[in-house]
Amino acid sequence: MQRKAGTQTKCTRCPYHTYSIHCHLTIINLKVYDVYFIQNTFVKTAIIYKLLLVISLIALSAPSYALKPSAKYEAIPDTLKLPFEKNTITTSDNVHLRSWTFLPAKDADNHTSLILAYADAGNMSWWLMHATILSQMGFTVVMFDYRGFGESDAFTIDPKMLYYNEFATDLAAVIQFAKNKYPSNKTGVWAFSMGTIATTLATRTIQPDFIIGDGFVTDPNAIKSFYAKKNNEILLPADAANYAATLKAIKAPMLLFSGSVDLVTTDAAVKQLKKIKPAISIVNFKGGHMEGFTVLSKEFPGSLYINKIQHFLKVE
Repeated sequence: MQRKAGTQTKCTRCPYHTYSIHCHLTIINLKVYDVYFIQNTFVKTAIIYKLLLVISLIALSAPSYALKPSAKYEAIPDTLKLPFEKNTITTSDNVHLRSWTFLPAKDADNHTSLILAYADAGNMSWWLMHATILSQMGFTVVMFDYRGFGESDAFTIDPKMLYYNEFATDLAAVIQFAKNKYPSNKTGVWAFSMGTIATTLATRTIQPDFIIGDGFVTDPNAIKSFYAKKNNEILLPADAANYAATLKAIKAPMLLFSGSVDLVTTDAAVKQLKKIKPAISIVNFKGGHMEGFTVLSKEFPGSLYINKIQHFLKVE
């Protein structure tokens, strides 16, 4: 994609990215990453290539905002011959969630569990590339679908809602599951956009050992206002006004990836949060909403991004 300096081109594949070249749903990405598959000897190239091919061909019929769940998995680990564990996690209100866990090789295990809390669209199959690469880097990656997404229990969703409090209930159950299943591991959440809201709210009932956020939502009302200017109506739960107090009370160490041209969860908002919570670590990158993993790549997809996570967690 050609663009003039200083201009911004809206992504044609999803509602999050400024440029299609950064989007994990576009076939352009497959061509960019093809170099990594040829050169990199650490990542299991054939497996990742298949994953990228499948995920890159996901087609969104039109740009969306707020909630857009999908029941259909674009790929599943067993058909791609990926080693994983399939689990069903039951929440405190008796909802059953589908979960996949990717385990590292024993000699690479860094004894750290990452729970992947994705954004507001699709399902966990859209994030298989991320999970596979991180597990190969030594992490135990626990994926799950929120209620109403993928093969988790059905849940009536109004697509105008930014989030539901029930998603935090889901995530809290997954955190507890991971802590029980892998008790010797540090257990944290790797959250994206709407997933960062669920993470913040989940800390009301359970504290993860750490939080990694990408496209971190500091104020749901700011997101509502952003879309209102685009004539898109966003609805919030009745208690959304309590979000700021919950965020301030988080005790877990936090690492936030912040894009310089993120128009949704702005870099300015993240910097303002750091004034309130000075212990937060921030990684700035030149890109838009949730583009960090793509932008911070070198030897293989997300390599520089993962290095930042390893440094934050003090693991190799």
